[in-house]
Amino acid sequence: MKLQGIGAAPWLAVGRAVVWQDEQLPPGTRATGDAKAEMARLAAATQASRAQLEALAAGLAAAAGAQGALILRVQLLLLQDPMLMDGVRNAIEHEGASAGHAVATATRDLVAQFRALADGSIRERAADVEDLGRRLLANLTGAPPRRPASGIVVARNLSSSDIGLLAEQRAPGLVTEEGGPAGHMAILARALRLAAVVGAPGAVARIREGDLLAVDGISGEVIVNPDEGTLAAFNRRLEEQYSLDAQSHKRKYLPAVTRDGIRVEVAANIGTPAEVGPALAAGADGIGLFRTECLFIGQPESPSEDEQYEVYRSVLARMAPRRVIVRTIDLGGDKPAACWDFPAEPNPALGMRGIRFALARPALFRTQLRALVRAAGAGKLELMLPMVSSVGEVRQARALLDAVREELGVAGSIPLGAMVETPAAALLAAELAAETDFLSIGTNDLTQYVLAVDRLNPAVAALYQPWHPAVQRLIETTCDAALRASKRVGVCGELAADPRATPLLIALGVSELSMAPGAIPAVKDAVRKAWRHQPEVHLP
Repeated sequence: MKLQGIGAAPWLAVGRAVVWQDEQLPPGTRATGDAKAEMARLAAATQASRAQLEALAAGLAAAAGAQGALILRVQLLLLQDPMLMDGVRNAIEHEGASAGHAVATATRDLVAQFRALADGSIRERAADVEDLGRRLLANLTGAPPRRPASGIVVARNLSSSDIGLLAEQRAPGLVTEEGGPAGHMAILARALRLAAVVGAPGAVARIREGDLLAVDGISGEVIVNPDEGTLAAFNRRLEEQYSLDAQSHKRKYLPAVTRDGIRVEVAANIGTPAEVGPALAAGADGIGLFRTECLFIGQPESPSEDEQYEVYRSVLARMAPRRVIVRTIDLGGDKPAACWDFPAEPNPALGMRGIRFALARPALFRTQLRALVRAAGAGKLELMLPMVSSVGEVRQARALLDAVREELGVAGSIPLGAMVETPAAALLAAELAAETDFLSIGTNDLTQYVLAVDRLNPAVAALYQPWHPAVQRLIETTCDAALRASKRVGVCGELAADPRATPLLIALGVSELSMAPGAIPAVKDAVRKAWRHQPEVHLP
C-alpha cells in the first residue's frame, strides 16, 4: 500500500510505525471544595511544565539550531497567555472546578477557537495549545505526557514539543495527516534531518502500529509494508544517502568553492550563544542570521541593554574573526513576546512585525542598537533589517544607528543590510542596494507573499512552492540589482538549506547561504559541485 503526502524534509527513512492516536483530554473531577488547594496543584503543574519545555527547548537548540528553540519557546508563552490561563484560574476560583477539569475545558475551548480562524499562524498554535493542555494534565496526575518513540511516528498532527521528543529518541522520521512544508513541524524536521511526509490523508487510520514504513521525504510517498524488491531498492537509496552524508561531514571544515573558483560563504542561523558551538562544529564560515528575537520570546520583561550587550559580545568574540550578521528585533506575526502587548490583528502576517515593530517602538530599538554598537569591537559585526518594504525604513533605521554611534562615541561604520522578504523589497532591490551594504533574501516569507499562500495553513500547503517561477524571478531580480551595485547578496531562508537549490542560487549570483547548522556539510558539498557561470540551471 502507498500513501501520498507532501515531502517536507528531503531524507529517506525505513522503520516500524508508531501510531499516535488523538488523545482526548480527560475532564477530571468537575467539582472540588478546596479552591486554594487546586490553585496550588495548578501552580505546581505549571512550574513542572515550564521546566520540561525549557529542557526540550535547550535540546532542540543544540540539535536543530535557533529555529527549533524559537518555535518551542513560543509554546512557553502559552503558560502566561490570559486566553488560556485566566480561564483555568477563573473556573477554579469562581466555579469550584478542579484543576484538571478547568485545564481540560479551557484547552478544548481555546483549541476550537484557534481551529476556526482563517489565519494559518494562529491555527497552527492549536496543536501547541492542545499539547500544553495535555502536558499540564499529565503533571497534575503524574502521568507521562507522551510515550517515547524510536520508530517512525504517524499522527494527525505533531506539536513542536512532540518533535522535541522525537529528537530525544532519535526517531528516523514522521508521517502526519495535517501540516505543510513551511509549517513549524516541517521546519523542525528539516533542521533535525528527519524524513518527513506531511499532508497524507488517512495515514492514522490506514497505518497500523508496527507496520514497516519506507518514507520518502522528497517525493512525499509512504510505502506501507513494502515487498522485498521494493524494500531492497529503497534501502539502496538509503545507503547512498548515508554515504553522501558521511563524505560531506569529512569535508565540512573545508572552504566551499564552486567548480569555477568562486568562494561561497556557508553560514549558520542561530538564536542564542549556546548555538555557537554547534555552528562551529558543523563547519560554519560565520553567522548569517542571528535571530535576536529569541532573547525576548518567553521572557516576562525585555532584556536590558547590558543583558543584550553580554549576549552579543559573547557571540561576536567566539566567532571572531568570522562575520556575524545580526538581524535586528523581529517580533510580531507568528512571533509574539510576553514582554510586549501585541494587539489582536486580523492578519498578523501583514501587520505590525519586523522593522515596522522596531520603528514603532524607538526606545526598544535604540536599546538594542546601543547594545550592538557597544559589542561591535568584540568581533566582525553586521546588522540587517527584517521585513523591509521601503527605502524610507532603511533610512530611518540608519539614522537611529548613526545617532547611537554618535552618543557612544564609536568611530567607524557598521555594515547595514536589508532583508528581502516582501515583493516590494525585491522590486525595489536596486534602490535598497544603493542604501545598504548588502541584501539578504528570506525565502520563507518571500514565497508566501509572492504566491499569496499562508505558509502555515495546511489547506493551501501544496501551493507553497519556493521553486515557483515567480519566486525564482524575484530572487533573480534581487541578485541582479545587488551585483550591479557591487553589493553582496545572501539567502537565509529555508531554501538556503536545500542542496537541490544550491546550483540555481549560486548561478543567480548568491554569495552567502545561511541555514541550520545540520545542513551545512551537505550544502558545502553542493557548492563544490556547482558553477557560478553555467546557463539554464533550474530548481527541481
